Amino acid sequence: MAPLVWLITGSSSGFGQEIAVQALKRGDKVIAAARKVSKLEMLKEAGAEVIALDVTSDAILLKETASTVHGVYGKIDILVNCAGYNAAGAVEECSPDEVLASFNTNVFGLMAVTRAIIPYMRAQKSGTIANFSSTMAWTGAGGQALYSGVKAATSMISECLSAELKPWNISVISIEPGSFRTDFLAADHLTLPKAPLKEYDGTPARQVIEYMGYFDGKQPGEVVKGSRVVVDVLTKSGSAVGREIPIRLALGPDAYDTIKGKCEQTMALLDEWKVISTATNYADVEGL
Repeated sequence: MAPLVWLITGSSSGFGQEIAVQALKRGDKVIAAARKVSKLEMLKEAGAEVIALDVTSDAILLKETASTVHGVYGKIDILVNCAGYNAAGAVEECSPDEVLASFNTNVFGLMAVTRAIIPYMRAQKSGTIANFSSTMAWTGAGGQALYSGVKAATSMISECLSAELKPWNISVISIEPGSFRTDFLAADHLTLPKAPLKEYDGTPARQVIEYMGYFDGKQPGEVVKGSRVVVDVLTKSGSAVGREIPIRLALGPDAYDTIKGKCEQTMALLDEWKVISTATNYADVEGL
């Protein structure tokens, strides 16, 4: 079987880096991308092709980059969108520019890269697109509106893409990790409001941020194990042999528990309010 060709954004650290390592170990070809190529030296030494890629670049530049990437091996089998960052803070204290910056990288950038790659996958009538979301796409917590917002958008965009690209045999999956021990919660990787409001001191918006600092380095998830699962799922091999690629993947036991709990809470809420919330149709309409 011919090696698969991977394009992985956000490859300089965390899941992006480790997925690249695991893909190389199985004999596949990897094109690792990050804003700074200097941060990809380890992957280059491991055998990956490396490329500078800022997901917030304009459409013309991204189209040119996609052409360059495709030209390396003549195909792109798997696109993994890992590029992103964590922004925290109460909604009131996050400026319009800070909100736009978060969505620009985490959502609009993901969409822009995907748009640039889709034509090549449609032409070859195959491909897989994996978008990194989060368990936070399912839950809301004080101080996490931006992160939960961009990740919820990522998951729903992935579902829509899955339906749109099915005619070309292109699979789309939203990967929703729980807490893994990356540098994600480190102080130098967390973006906070430039003009915090003292009124939120001592409230859930601040407590969540304080907990991030405490929890950093204590996350239960092991990135190597999580990345192996991701590679198995995207290649339908190893632990995922004989299975189709799911539309969502809850990655980690805490992700499973959190998402299942949210679904159960939502079902209970639906049932609790059913009589009131469904009394809205015309009298002569029995159903949709």
